[in-house]
Amino acid sequence: MDYRLYFPPITLRKVFGKERSPSPSSSEVTARKVFNFESEHLIQSQLPVEKMECTNNLIPPPHGLLSKPNSGGYALQEVLAWGDDTYDSIQKGLHLVCEKHLDMNSPYHLQQSESLSAFFEAAREQFPILSRYQDSWPARDFAKMYLKNKVGSDKAKTRSKRTCND
Repeated sequence: MDYRLYFPPITLRKVFGKERSPSPSSSEVTARKVFNFESEHLIQSQLPVEKMECTNNLIPPPHGLLSKPNSGGYALQEVLAWGDDTYDSIQKGLHLVCEKHLDMNSPYHLQQSESLSAFFEAAREQFPILSRYQDSWPARDFAKMYLKNKVGSDKAKTRSKRTCND
């Protein structure tokens, strides 16, 4: 006896009759929008010159959450596209700057503003490439991730010590 596998169709077919679908009206087909380029030009020219230069020259931060690329966020290494050697050296250097200026027992959002200012100033001084980015957002993101991982690993270590002592 000859056996053949039978796979049912994934989708069902629907055959439509010969009647026509309603045609769109002529106003829908020929609808167009007229733009007033003069008013758009005036709006752009009314922006302050410093603001226009700032947004044109500096790289803005990406949209979404840091290290959440599957949830609409971004991966820092992919967004920066610096190359592995550059990324690693800047990351290690910024970790040292974090340890020097920030409280390693607190996450980023609980840091003192004076400490953050000193961190950003030292980061821009040590890595001039950060001045290309609006508000030095790569340094902020490196610090957020480093502090998050550091605080989390410290908590895990204290938890494991507690369970070993019990």
